[in-house]
Amino acid sequence: MKSQFTPAPWHLGYNKHDASIHNGVTIASVCDDATHWKSNARLIAAAPELLAIVRALLPHANNEWTRLDDLAHRGNRESEDSAMELDRLIEHARETIEEITGDNE
Repeated sequence: MKSQFTPAPWHLGYNKHDASIHNGVTIASVCDDATHWKSNARLIAAAPELLAIVRALLPHANNEWTRLDDLAHRGNRESEDSAMELDRLIEHARETIEEITGDNE
């Protein structure tokens, strides 16, 4: 089953001892007993936007990989190294998106 998310944007609100992430209804609360609770809350609130950015970047990354791979096949060693690293990052991004969204469930 594909995951459904609370629609963005997610907003961040602070109280004296916690932070809440909401869009009219509470999505999550982060207590101040965690060491980095404010940073954690900001990261959670940014999640929908970060997911959208990674999804938007993937086609461009694939195009760049194709360009680098073509140069590597022409003997450009630096392009080969860059293509291999970019390929690893693209695969990691896809796997992470699948884990987040449940697209392969």
